[in-house]
Amino acid sequence: MGRQSSPTLITLGRLVRTYRDASEMLQKDLANRLGYSDGWLSNLETGQLRPRSEQVASIEEALSLPRGALMAVYDQLDNECLPGWFRPWLEEEKRATLVRSFALVLVPGLLQTVDYARALLPGDEPAVAARMERQAIRHQETPPALHFVLDEAALYRERGGAKVMHDQLMALAESTSPRLTVQVVRSAVNPRSLGTFTIATVDGNDVAYVETAVKGIVTSGRDDLAVLSEAWETIKAHAMPQHESIEFIRNMAEERWA
Repeated sequence: MGRQSSPTLITLGRLVRTYRDASEMLQKDLANRLGYSDGWLSNLETGQLRPRSEQVASIEEALSLPRGALMAVYDQLDNECLPGWFRPWLEEEKRATLVRSFALVLVPGLLQTVDYARALLPGDEPAVAARMERQAIRHQETPPALHFVLDEAALYRERGGAKVMHDQLMALAESTSPRLTVQVVRSAVNPRSLGTFTIATVDGNDVAYVETAVKGIVTSGRDDLAVLSEAWETIKAHAMPQHESIEFIRNMAEERWA
């Protein structure tokens, strides 16, 4: 079962309806002007649907509202739909100039397709939207350097069915750039069999995020970073080079998930 609508989403929906009523515009007329169905707008106004930021901007324009009248509330959604323990890491991630991430059994959030994310977060569209919005750092004018190493188990573990997995693996193979690398380490030689982690460099200093069985932990402790940095270097040394990794991922997509 999905989570109940968030208080902020309910507030946003009520504001849309209040401003629409004040403009003496029927729900069907606003929906038509926006190019969406009556049901879409009804779900938004009752807090059951999280719109995209550009849709909120279009509503402001359609109702002749001051810029930010609705967006100020919308911007609060990201923090609300994310677990409390994850929010400090999100802020570090946004400011990072370098991110090094090791994934053991799942494709990292920054590389997930929307359908793969939905398979991990069934019925929780606000969380899916927040995960997709995190990926905006990949498309900044000057994005951080992003380096990922995945245990091959992440490519085998089915989430969402064969098509979702095929599309996810192909997206992985096509995601590389001069500032984004993806490597695969074979499970048989992977020196680390427990714990996904990420190290981010922010203002010249490192901070890490480590996943546990119950939650994630953000740490900047010297001893913790020393252990994780050593683990990263060891895992990377055992990983296949990027060109071999991409070929491995493509072959996996076609041979196992096509």
